[in-house]
Amino acid sequence: MFPIETRRSDTNVVRWLLIAFALVIVLLAIWLVRDVLLLALTAIIFAILLTTPIRFFVRHGVNRALAVLLTVFLIGAVISAASALALPDLFEQFRILVVQTLPSAGQVLQRELSPENLTARFPFLRDFMTDVSLADLTNQLWQQIISSLATVSGQVFPFVTNLFSVLFSLLIVIFLSIYFVADPDPHWRGVLRLVPISYRPRAREILLSLDYTLRQFLQTQIILMILTGILTTIAMLVLGLPLAGVLGVISGLFSFVPNFGPLLALVPVLAVTIINSPEKVLLVVLVYFGIQFIVGQVVAPLLLGSEIQLPPAIILLSQIIFGIFFGFLGLLLSVPLAAIGTVLIREIYVRDVLGDTEVSLRVTQEYEKALE
Repeated sequence: MFPIETRRSDTNVVRWLLIAFALVIVLLAIWLVRDVLLLALTAIIFAILLTTPIRFFVRHGVNRALAVLLTVFLIGAVISAASALALPDLFEQFRILVVQTLPSAGQVLQRELSPENLTARFPFLRDFMTDVSLADLTNQLWQQIISSLATVSGQVFPFVTNLFSVLFSLLIVIFLSIYFVADPDPHWRGVLRLVPISYRPRAREILLSLDYTLRQFLQTQIILMILTGILTTIAMLVLGLPLAGVLGVISGLFSFVPNFGPLLALVPVLAVTIINSPEKVLLVVLVYFGIQFIVGQVVAPLLLGSEIQLPPAIILLSQIIFGIFFGFLGLLLSVPLAAIGTVLIREIYVRDVLGDTEVSLRVTQEYEKALE
């Protein structure tokens, strides 16, 4: 007979092995359905945006079902009005940008990178390389630029190669968002039932904190996108560049993704500048990044509370990690995912595990009032 302590030790080892095995299975299952989970998260984020006008109507005495219908009607009306007034001109500018400006800018760059132009501008290159080796170098450089742009466009614009899949995913997001918005209580109760009964009041506070953080972040981000688009459009008009409207729209939309978004939006801005006013390239770059600095470093901190702001290093790391593992959609959702992770670490680990009660939570009554 084995001692009791030995049997208990063996039992604990088996228990921990089973737990580790179950954890591996769960993580593997999550990895296999990661695309579906990201679509669900996108739907939740979109639903949070929709709840802002819905809650406004509900607070003013409108029935929730009617508030949902009013919100959908208003969104449809705004989209229809924008489509009728602004989209035709923007589509024409976008067509000119893609069909004419970008290819022409590529030809100009190829011509400027030719051995003749480089040696004419930088005579010292003749002392280090022959014309043949310099030509090979410039050709390789140009091929690298073309392949890099093709890779980036394939990752950033996946709808170009798989339009049906993107449209289908968009429909899934829209319908899931409507389901979440129309009757959120069952989903809240379902999530709360997954935690122990004794922890459910605290879990509700954490969910409300997540809701508040995401809502504030997304509302602020929309304001920043609109501001970036307007300032970029005005700046391009003042600098005398054509296609200012579409350049502003691209800059505003891409600003949703910090760091990488503005860099990608700079490509069409530079293309238009190279074709029309190459002498203004440096000025355009300075003005463009000046706008990004003002919006990102001055306006954003004023609109976001200190509890919602994320350190730049956390944002960059989250973009790299989620972009590598989940592709374009992971890069697009990297900042909201980082915000969710920050709230969970703050509330569950720092406050509940470490006992740091100085970590503040928003007043629960305010959350409950907002959810009514």
